[in-house]
Amino acid sequence: MAHELTLYYMSTCPFCLKVLEFMDDNGIGIPVKDRNASAENLQELMKVGGKQQVPCLVINGKAMYESDDIIAWMKKKLL
Repeated sequence: MAHELTLYYMSTCPFCLKVLEFMDDNGIGIPVKDRNASAENLQELMKVGGKQQVPCLVINGKAMYESDDIIAWMKKKLL
């Protein structure tokens, strides 16, 4: 089943970098958006999850937080 995915991150967030490194190491290519790159990105993140927390993996319109949970989901669904 195909999932509609977007990862919101911040370049200064060590937990975000952990997720991005995992994706890079495993050839996972999904859309990523820097929360701080534009007001629009921040508004999208707030709309879907109700908070500014990153990393945030949006899966079919639902927000998932916590780097370990995101990585576990990617291992199960994308590898």
